[in-house]
Amino acid sequence: MKCIRLLSIAIALFGITIVGTAQTLQEVVDARNKGSELMAAGNIEQAIIEFEKCVDLARQVGEDAEDHSMLVESALPNLYLQVATKLNSAKDYPAAVKALEATVAAAEKYKNADVKEKAEKTIPQIFYVMGVADYSAQKYEDAIENLDLAIARDPGMAGAYFIKGVIYQTLKDEPKMEENYQLAIEKGTANGDVANTQKARAQLSKFYYNTGILAQRAQKWDEAIAAYLKTIEVDNETEKGDAYYRLASCFNSKKNWDSAIVNGEKSLELNPKSTDGIYYELGTAYAGKNNTAKACEYFKKVENEPFLKGAKYQIETALKCK
Repeated sequence: MKCIRLLSIAIALFGITIVGTAQTLQEVVDARNKGSELMAAGNIEQAIIEFEKCVDLARQVGEDAEDHSMLVESALPNLYLQVATKLNSAKDYPAAVKALEATVAAAEKYKNADVKEKAEKTIPQIFYVMGVADYSAQKYEDAIENLDLAIARDPGMAGAYFIKGVIYQTLKDEPKMEENYQLAIEKGTANGDVANTQKARAQLSKFYYNTGILAQRAQKWDEAIAAYLKTIEVDNETEKGDAYYRLASCFNSKKNWDSAIVNGEKSLELNPKSTDGIYYELGTAYAGKNNTAKACEYFKKVENEPFLKGAKYQIETALKCK
């Protein structure tokens, strides 16, 4: 009797297990179907909840639910991405970032490398957009924070470094300004980001050039020379030719005639249409070297003020050119 009673209990338990599994499998199907209906209706967030429920239930059921689970798992990463894309389009950037992070997690969980890559590429772009918006609103600390988050996700983002350079220039933090403009040039050159590379070169070279002008006006020749040399190193053609001309002028002021000639000739190569000042500096340098013939040759090429009066003096009085 005892054996029969134990067997009855075992059969009863086995029967319960079968019924429970059948009910759970139906729940898997129900969750999948409900998720599909919600997805068709455009309610993606709720569809995700039902599909995740379907996956969890399917794992409890085992082999019988694998087909359902596989179909749902293949769809889930793209659904997460759709939610993030919608938030991004609505310019709800903080929520979009959270949704993209959830997308990355889902893509890793369900092994969808393509969706993961798309999400990971979009996150730094959103931080960049947030940083630019903060900069425009003069929220400089917030802007730098968001731009740093963009760079942390994409270390090669030249645009983020460029905007940071602009911010630090606005804040008159010259060391950090230089650092970020240089990084924008470096990263932009490496990544083929021509636009941000050119903008960083233009800003940095203009800064160095203006620094040189101020130092030259104060007759701080060495400081001016250092600034003009940095202008040339940045290699922005807009200021480069003028920087060589300014170098020639500074070296003449230091009576370093040979260096004045070298830089004057380089300026002449780059500025063939703006020559009066260059001719005057070359004439001055050759006069300093006691090469009267070459000095007269260059002074005679000067045609316009403010250099013409000085050139005529050299020709007619100082050098007595023939």
